[in-house]
Amino acid sequence: MKLFKSVDKVLARMGSSKATDRAYNEPLTAEKIKQIPGEQLAASEAGGMWAGIQELNGYVFMELIVLDTTKIKTFKGVSLTFLGDTELTLESDNKEVNSEFSDLFNRWLTQISFEISKKDLNYIKRKKYNQIQLDFKKKSLMFEVKK
Repeated sequence: MKLFKSVDKVLARMGSSKATDRAYNEPLTAEKIKQIPGEQLAASEAGGMWAGIQELNGYVFMELIVLDTTKIKTFKGVSLTFLGDTELTLESDNKEVNSEFSDLFNRWLTQISFEISKKDLNYIKRKKYNQIQLDFKKKSLMFEVKK
């Protein structure tokens, strides 16, 4: 059985989504989650989403870390939508987004930067949303907000 799991991990690193599901279905532990920088915004069955805020020369950036079994690779950027009573959609600052595989978490780790306004920052801090949707190419990842 260990041989099959090793083969699935190799196939998962090459981008096979079915092999990823088979190889990395173990849950994340609280100890592992504490090692991710930033505040956790939302979670899913396979991972979660963490954010940190940086201010550079009067511009505010939200640095997002996505941990999931899905590899994200695009040259057209991603969009992040906060779903609730009102919606907020942000477009990634960088158009090229590429996940890196993390052996520590056994999942894909993706770092994405978004330029946001003070108004958008207040919306995010107030948590007037219950889901966060990350769209790239023709795929979507849905994360539930823990309140």
